[in-house]
Amino acid sequence: MTIPVSSQRRFGRTRRFVLTFLVILALTVGLFLIASVLFEADPDVHKVRDWLSASRYGLFAWRLTIYTGLCWAWFYVVRPQVVKKSPGQSLHRLEWMAAGFIIVIEFTAWRSVLA
Repeated sequence: MTIPVSSQRRFGRTRRFVLTFLVILALTVGLFLIASVLFEADPDVHKVRDWLSASRYGLFAWRLTIYTGLCWAWFYVVRPQVVKKSPGQSLHRLEWMAAGFIIVIEFTAWRSVLA
């Protein structure tokens, strides 16, 4: 037996999905516009590569800020709600996989320095 979902609730889900899709689409278009401007100004990518190399510490601080914000949101906002609904080892595995992913990203970003 299925429980009927009200049309207002269904419309809310649809609206949230459409809004999320439009935000992702706008961010993607914005990133492509930034990339096109960078490639138009520097087709050989030498200036961009030099800028990335010169500002690696500032970008590292920016990434650490983002990681810190994500960790705070996960451990103090999302995780307590998830643990109430589904405790288990899969949550710990997911957290270790996310930490490993961040470490791989950082090794990739610093590979020219470490080599």
